[in-house]
Amino acid sequence: MGEHKNDALWSQIKKIRRYGFWIIIIVLAVLTVRDVIDLVLEYGENPKQSEMNILFNDSMTMPNITFCMSKKQAWSHFEIDPKEKTEDWDAKVQGDLANMTDAKTFLTEKWDYRMVMEAYEVIATLNSLERETTPRGAARAMTVFRINPRLAGKRKLIATWLDIIKERGVTFSQFTQKVGFEAIRRSLQRFARTSYDEDQVFRTGLRISWISMMNLCFQPEFDAKNYKDINDQGQFFILQTSHNGKENDTFDCMSVDFHGRPSALGRFMEGKGRVRDGITDELCLGMVHEVTVEVRATYIMLENNEKGTSCNDIEDGEDTEFDCRSRCRLEMIKEMCNCIAPTLGYLTDKSDNTPICDYTKCEIDVQKGNHTDELCSKKCLRDCKQIRFQVNLDQKGRSVRPDLTTVVLNWGSFEYLSLEQKWVWSVATFIAALGGSIGMWLGLSFISLLQGISWLVEKCGNKFILDGRSDETDANGSPINQTHRPKLTKNSVFDVNGKKPEEPKPVA
Repeated sequence: MGEHKNDALWSQIKKIRRYGFWIIIIVLAVLTVRDVIDLVLEYGENPKQSEMNILFNDSMTMPNITFCMSKKQAWSHFEIDPKEKTEDWDAKVQGDLANMTDAKTFLTEKWDYRMVMEAYEVIATLNSLERETTPRGAARAMTVFRINPRLAGKRKLIATWLDIIKERGVTFSQFTQKVGFEAIRRSLQRFARTSYDEDQVFRTGLRISWISMMNLCFQPEFDAKNYKDINDQGQFFILQTSHNGKENDTFDCMSVDFHGRPSALGRFMEGKGRVRDGITDELCLGMVHEVTVEVRATYIMLENNEKGTSCNDIEDGEDTEFDCRSRCRLEMIKEMCNCIAPTLGYLTDKSDNTPICDYTKCEIDVQKGNHTDELCSKKCLRDCKQIRFQVNLDQKGRSVRPDLTTVVLNWGSFEYLSLEQKWVWSVATFIAALGGSIGMWLGLSFISLLQGISWLVEKCGNKFILDGRSDETDANGSPINQTHRPKLTKNSVFDVNGKKPEEPKPVA
């Protein structure tokens, strides 16, 4: 009797243990499935994470410097005679052009100020029409330029100079560089990259980046041999200019931008809400200015099209955002007038035979036309790598000469904050996390998961094969299934056809 009670009690304990074991397995399996589902959902969202570091450098890359001065300052050295007659002015210009019959002499010979002023007006007017305005503003400005009687002289001047450079085989970009250089060469006293290494001399070129009715902007330009990193804190560039004005003349202050943006064009050729760091516009004339610049932070984002963070990885040879938006304006003008905008011609393919624009023949229906490059501009994204500069200006007082302005650029710290976006998951890290999740609750590995999937596939495959064989028939057309097959017992012996062989007859 006691033995029966012990057996019953032991049986109950075994049952409880069995149920408890399976309850634990089910709970752990549910936790595993939940974690796996969360991992898969998170992986499907493709999340990002940001890494923040402080970088300590031995040198810094030379920034993209752009200086801008007012048109009045650039023209201050032109000794204009207000009593000079128009006929005498035109005769002087035509006489000089007669000695510049080819591209080489046109681009290398020094120009008289009369030629410079005329050519400057041509470029500034075209820039105002084509680029220094909104898309709809450009369409209206072109219409006014075509029909306004007061602009007849300017229309003739532009047509004359476009014919001059065409006859000599000079591109509009070359024309712009020459005119800008001739306008500023009388002002530049010193324009050079500097170094604390006395044996190192940098050959510094001059590139004109913008000409308008308001500003003339220019940049230092280096070839591969002279483009060097900044290896020492302190002075790395110096600009010294002079101006020639009367005692009561006032001039706008100059500016320097370390992002390379022409100040007059940025608001038309950049997206909205951009940070305006890296610029100072208080370089007033007749003063000595020390500008200290350093990188405050760099931001490297992942390429994306999301609203508010959209950016593009711009490789060498690809359009920057500025060039992309300029190309959109080029296509808009080409669609309206069936011609190439002169100031944007550098973006066209050499094989494009579309003529240069003559806006006196471009009739635009301002009221009916959809004159905008908005759709095209939406494709123009900022660079995913952004640099933020810290700029400090220190005015050292007046120059030794009242007509002299000195700007010394100094580099500050070589340390800066770096913020870089990366993907949270890669295929390898996702598989590792998946294996860790199933191993955490069930003690399985990713290999065990694959083995389980393989076992299920094999079982399902065998069942499918057996279900398929139930439809097979024998030679007489009778179905072959389990009910028609001989029943196997422990002592049953059958041949290959499923028939039981006859028992051997006893030997007489």
